Amino acid sequence: MNATNRALGRTALVVVGLVLLVAGVAVILVELLPSAATTWHAVGHGLRDLGAGAGRDASVLAWTEVLGGGVLLGVLALVVLSTLGGGRVDTVIEDDGPADGLPGGVRIDAAAVQHALSSAIGDLPQVGSLAVDVYRVRRGRAIRIRVRPRRGAAPREITERVEEIVADLDALLGERLPVLLEIARGGAGSSRPDRVH
Repeated sequence: MNATNRALGRTALVVVGLVLLVAGVAVILVELLPSAATTWHAVGHGLRDLGAGAGRDASVLAWTEVLGGGVLLGVLALVVLSTLGGGRVDTVIEDDGPADGLPGGVRIDAAAVQHALSSAIGDLPQVGSLAVDVYRVRRGRAIRIRVRPRRGAAPREITERVEEIVADLDALLGERLPVLLEIARGGAGSSRPDRVH
């Protein structure tokens, strides 16, 4: 429920995983095969170009490669950090009002909405426990309601009651917020899948 770029995140995880896998395999090969150790020493000699005793041309080339890789890694890190979005938010609605109206603004905190929904839904006899969270999504804010019903409670009845409560909240706020209702099935360790509405 957030705006994180999943493709970029998964690509970064795959690249990091492959680098670690290659490094692990290289360490094992150096220990087991003498030819791998010889190759490793050749790589080490190539890294001598980074030292103070290397020739000017070789040193410039080696440092250019190292710094270029560092800049590329930094740019990738900035891209990943800039695409991280979503997550929980503290404010549900922020409105400065109409441009030609009275000055001032309206701000409704997520805690107020969470408390209102928790009080209204928590009083239902079918509800064993619940959690209410407000998240940032691409088009604004969204509410996630996770309900764990009491034994024998009908999910359809819980869904209808929660829809009525959310409709009342929408009328009170003057704005329709997207809501994800998740009804957890069974007790702890249950293999039954959850229902999402």
